[in-house]
Amino acid sequence: MSSPLDDVAGAVASAKSGSPLSQVTVVVPTLAAGRDVIHHLARTGAVANTEAVTLPQVVNRLAAPVLAPRQPLPYPLLEAAVERALVEEPGRFSNVSDEPITARALAGAIAKLSEQESPHLDDPTPVVTEMLRIREQVLRRLTGRYYLAHEAFAAARARLGGLGEIVIYAPNPTTPAADALLAELQARGTTVEFEPEVSPTQVIHTSDADDEVRAVVRLVRKQLAGGIPGHRIGIFYGTEDPYLPLLHENLTDGEIVFSGPECHSLVDRPIGRSLLGLLDLDPEKLPRRELFAILAEGAMHRPTVGDEPASLRKLETLTRRYEPIVGGVDWERLTRVPAEESHHALASGLWNYITELRADFAAILDAKDWQTVADGLNRLLNLRFRIPKSEIDGIDLAHVRADCAALAHMDGIAPPPNAARIRDALDVRFRGRGGVHGRSGVGVSIGPLSSGVGRDLDVSIVIGAADGIIPMPRRDDPLLPEELLGVSARDHIEHQERIFESAVTSGRVERIVTFPRGNLRGGAEKVPSRWLLPALGTMAGKEVTVVDWLTQTRDAVSIVAVESFDVAAQTADPRIGTSAASATEWRLRELAAVPADRRQGALDDRRINLGMRMRSDRLNGRFTRFNGNLADVHHLLKVFDKPVAPTGLEMWVESPYRFFLEKVLGLRGLPDPDEVAQINAIEKGTRLHKVFEEYIGSMIAGDDPDHGRLQHIADRILSEAEAENPGWLAQLWAKDRGALVRDISTWYDHDTVDRAAGWLPVAVEDEFKNDSAISFDLGDAHVFLSGSVDRIDQHRDGRIRVTDYKSGQAKKYNDITEANPTDSGKRVQLPTYGLFARTLGDQVSARYWFTSSAGKFGEVGYDITDPVVEIFRADLRLIHHEIMAGHFPPKTPESFFDDPLIDLIGRTSLRRAWASLENVDELDDYTQKYGAQ
Repeated sequence: MSSPLDDVAGAVASAKSGSPLSQVTVVVPTLAAGRDVIHHLARTGAVANTEAVTLPQVVNRLAAPVLAPRQPLPYPLLEAAVERALVEEPGRFSNVSDEPITARALAGAIAKLSEQESPHLDDPTPVVTEMLRIREQVLRRLTGRYYLAHEAFAAARARLGGLGEIVIYAPNPTTPAADALLAELQARGTTVEFEPEVSPTQVIHTSDADDEVRAVVRLVRKQLAGGIPGHRIGIFYGTEDPYLPLLHENLTDGEIVFSGPECHSLVDRPIGRSLLGLLDLDPEKLPRRELFAILAEGAMHRPTVGDEPASLRKLETLTRRYEPIVGGVDWERLTRVPAEESHHALASGLWNYITELRADFAAILDAKDWQTVADGLNRLLNLRFRIPKSEIDGIDLAHVRADCAALAHMDGIAPPPNAARIRDALDVRFRGRGGVHGRSGVGVSIGPLSSGVGRDLDVSIVIGAADGIIPMPRRDDPLLPEELLGVSARDHIEHQERIFESAVTSGRVERIVTFPRGNLRGGAEKVPSRWLLPALGTMAGKEVTVVDWLTQTRDAVSIVAVESFDVAAQTADPRIGTSAASATEWRLRELAAVPADRRQGALDDRRINLGMRMRSDRLNGRFTRFNGNLADVHHLLKVFDKPVAPTGLEMWVESPYRFFLEKVLGLRGLPDPDEVAQINAIEKGTRLHKVFEEYIGSMIAGDDPDHGRLQHIADRILSEAEAENPGWLAQLWAKDRGALVRDISTWYDHDTVDRAAGWLPVAVEDEFKNDSAISFDLGDAHVFLSGSVDRIDQHRDGRIRVTDYKSGQAKKYNDITEANPTDSGKRVQLPTYGLFARTLGDQVSARYWFTSSAGKFGEVGYDITDPVVEIFRADLRLIHHEIMAGHFPPKTPESFFDDPLIDLIGRTSLRRAWASLENVDELDDYTQKYGAQ
């Protein structure tokens, strides 16, 4: 049985009239079809002086020499010229002339009309009239240097004799101008066409597009295993989104070599994305978070310290912990870091980088013409961007440089440059740099439906054959009514039907069509394409309707239903192929063959086995290393090798897992100044402590009580707080600051009453650590306690009192009494501070003083007596024993405050894991003492 390509070979041989070296041009619908034609002609011996070219190649080859030195009009320059027209004379578009989408829509419409010399409409709408006016205005400015498609078509028609003998294969016109040129070519030569027919050998429907592509990968692996070469298989999709990225992902996972369009353009790749990201920034503000996100792409040089680039970790730590920066004037904080500070060199290096980057921006954004912009951008690329190490990144950088240099051509065409126009000009160029994946003709071919026209393949696979995708409805364009464009909605649909049929027909041996039953991205139910329904009826042996197609095709052997990913991964369907689509599916199938209770260890993969063990232990309430049991390595714990603070011990009681993260592993959440819009409770307490510390310290040094001095101290410290937290919103800070000032003033009144009662401060922020740490005998061990007492007072009768300030509410401390001094082991600060104060006198009391209106300036406390110390000893013994036993169960803190570490790991999953440990023997002492929840 002969194929269309045999007919092409016959037509070529006939055109040569027995002279093998006679010139013959075969006009093909696509580049891939041209490659198939040449390969076939080579096998038949008719390839000498024969060329296969597409219609656009014919036009360019014949027209370019005639129209030189003018060049084809690039779309970016057309859009730039439209933007200038909107600036100079916006007309009816005046309300939206500044919106980038306006210039883009008008330029797109004008580009589609470029094949017409004088587009005309008898009764145009006002919008169309304005578009045509702008078109004329734009073309007058451009056609001296550039030519349009209609000029190229006219020049090509006049020089068709330069093609020699002509053979037209599978003509597939897409526009009236292309149709007219094809008609002339057909009049001069021989046409080889065939009547495509939708006669699939197999139809597959799946739950969604993701499962559809995975099924296609299994099919391809089956065909490859059956001996079909990869270059004889083609996969054609109805729409790029989501099919192109899904094909890239799943073919790569399936280790299948393929060629076709790239799924990402230059705008999506690191170098292009980084440059556009820079141009999105306000150079005066230079927001830290956005700038560092760009640096994290790896395309740009980082700030240097000496000759070495600074790590992003150090830069983040510097600008989030030591010198908090959001952007703008915050960067100037880097200039005020003292030379003796450890981060001085890093701060200086970052400041120099910011200063130089702003200068680079100024050279670009202050430019008066596009040539200067192009020069500034290339200077920025030279100075700030790294030399790529990979071939792909090297190609990307070359393209970026070329596109930046091309901006110089916008002088005299585009409006004067500004930040938005520069960014948009590059964006439109980067988006046009899609690129090609793989080597043409090597491996499986992928592409849109149109790339399947005229192909000669053993296996054709058309995916996405659901209504709404194939055919894709055309949206009405108010700028381009069909009477003006010359293409009706019917023409549009008929063209899609023709290429769908051609793509399906291109497979000689197997013709496979697939479609999804639904869309997990949009939630919509889908039905087979209207053009597929007749074939489904033939395959099912009965009429198939759009309503009942699923039940009507259920028994058809050649119509395969893939129920779900889970079913497909675990159960191989020989009609699709027993091979898995990826290594992940192989593992799932291997596990599915084993009973659930024996799956641990079934795979020779340590990571998967550990993951399964972790999941099983957490779900089934086994207290192991996967949910906080370090008993097997408890001898490695060094928690009590140095003095411990009572706040750390309280952290273990509240959340042993958080204690493990912070005190054992040394993890810390890094603050983000961008996320904090107002002062939080912890920061309030810190600032109040500083105010009280300095004020009380001045009185200990000999100053008299003075409300004015207290206000002055508070004003300075609160101003420092504002400067150190640039993310705070001014209006919220004004409110919070007022409340803090009022609380400080009220505290002064209470302190005055306290003084009148005979209490005088003798120490403030008195630390005991290292050599001064308290040694405490637990009976079977000694621990050393460290801390810092907010305040120590002495009564005129000799009594000692320690005070721990609390800026929050008092209700959490209501259960504390001398009989219950640690609140059942949860609060150990007061007895710890009391033990320290006992070194100053025999009669010691301790109190929490609530120093805000939220706490109503109340106090909770008791005398430090021997019974109190014994209760504390028992509580501390339990904490010490559990920690040294390696018990850090995943109980989460009972707090409304954000906790970066816990939230990063997942508060909900930790709570679930903790709930499953309710009846674990090792944790009985903990749960009985502190409660399960």
